[in-house]
Amino acid sequence: MMNKKYLCLFLALIMILTAGCAQKKDDKMKIGLLPIVDSLPFYVAAEKGYFQSEGVNVELVRFESAMERDSAVQAGQIEGALGDILAVAALNNSGTPTQMVSLGLGETGKEGRFAILSAPESGITSPEQLRNIPVAISTNSIIEYVTDNLLAEYGLKPGEIKKEAIAKIPVRFNMLLENKIKAACLPDPLAAMAESKGAVLVVDDTASNLSQSVIFFHKDYLERNGGTVTKFLKAYARAAEDINENPADYRSLLVEKAGVPREALDVFTMDHYPAPRAPERKHVESVVQWMMDKGLLKVQFSYENLTRTDLI
Repeated sequence: MMNKKYLCLFLALIMILTAGCAQKKDDKMKIGLLPIVDSLPFYVAAEKGYFQSEGVNVELVRFESAMERDSAVQAGQIEGALGDILAVAALNNSGTPTQMVSLGLGETGKEGRFAILSAPESGITSPEQLRNIPVAISTNSIIEYVTDNLLAEYGLKPGEIKKEAIAKIPVRFNMLLENKIKAACLPDPLAAMAESKGAVLVVDDTASNLSQSVIFFHKDYLERNGGTVTKFLKAYARAAEDINENPADYRSLLVEKAGVPREALDVFTMDHYPAPRAPERKHVESVVQWMMDKGLLKVQFSYENLTRTDLI
């Protein structure tokens, strides 16, 4: 009788352990992505099975806007995402602790370029001519941060930097080319496309490297799954290396997954993705200070608050 009892307990224990292992095996790391060039290595790693070979079950979740992505982060619907430093600070400010683990694009200023362009018929060719001229942007965003800093570099005082809120990038692009606005800040590849269609490049951030995309995760997820994130970054690194070796092989994925208009491929090339590395302290602190000055943060977060540097 006792033997039968212990046998039942043993079998029940095996079932519990087996169920636990199966659950662990099925756990997914959901990563939120926008249709931007920065997301290409994620799709290459998934297509080539690099995440799987590292033993990480990754699901890439596409969002059409940063607001939708950040809402999913706050709701706990995704574990991590590709975004920017400003987004990470804002999430922490709203009570959702997240930390950056790596740069996406932005190791150099040539990666993930942002540019201020003027309308074809505006006659504006220099940053100084934008004094008191509205520049179309999305407010409280990396676009606004870049615009403020680029124009400040050319001597414009805060009161002389005027901005017009046009949140949707395609709308901003079209209004610029139609001369309905005098200037706009755009990211590549739309910045390159606008220039090819007659817009005038006034200034970009290739020299100052103001804009970086970053990979970030919920802080509690990192504390529980640091090893898994390291494996994830190894797979990402393999994909980035593949792209760098043969960028032409991934043009179709740029269009299909990364949201690059097919016609942009004639004027835009993205041929280098850096290996994972932590964002630089000076870039993080600069964004945080700008947000503090604009009243966007309750707390001046430190580099250590927002960054994990030990998982690469």
